[in-house]
Amino acid sequence: MKPKVAKIISYAFHPLLIPVYSVLLYYTIGLFRYMNPRFLILGILCTIFFSVLIPLLSFLWLSEKGYISSVNIPKKEDRVVPYLICAASLTACSLIMASKHIFPFVYGTLAGGAIVLIICALINNWWKISVHSAAMGCWLGCVLNVWAIGPMSHYFLNNNNAIIISAVILVSGLVTSARMASEQNTPAQVAVGFAIGLAIGYPFLFLFFPGQ
Repeated sequence: MKPKVAKIISYAFHPLLIPVYSVLLYYTIGLFRYMNPRFLILGILCTIFFSVLIPLLSFLWLSEKGYISSVNIPKKEDRVVPYLICAASLTACSLIMASKHIFPFVYGTLAGGAIVLIICALINNWWKISVHSAAMGCWLGCVLNVWAIGPMSHYFLNNNNAIIISAVILVSGLVTSARMASEQNTPAQVAVGFAIGLAIGYPFLFLFFPGQ
């Protein structure tokens, strides 16, 4: 993979954007067809605000004050505080969605992402880890839970299940390959990040369905 292509893929599937993609993917489920469109729009705007805008503005402020070297946080030592800010922002978004009684698997996915970021922040104190891969692993775990082998999967069985799961697996492969091709992460950092994301993303949603 060429470095330029790898860079484009990394930006297109930046960890800050994965929560937005997750919510949009959930909106394809038939359950959402019966909901007020304004409610759905507010949901995605809320996700964009908390998962993208707040972290970006925080990164800019930290960069201007000299607390981090760049908004791209390339250095391991720059990443702990930004990761925790993202985790707090995703948690806030999850709590707001829960208060609005949106489906548990939606706000559960955002909460799972927050847990993954906290774990990455802790590990990052000793070792650089690929948060891109962790985000993709978490997303794939949640998708498997909802569309394949989770407590809610029997509600969503349709002909698109295999396509959705295959698409997320394909994107995960592209993103992890891009991180290695651009030499941003080693194979070990990518593998561990993805494993952590998957290990949290899949079982985490079971917490929201204790009766299953």
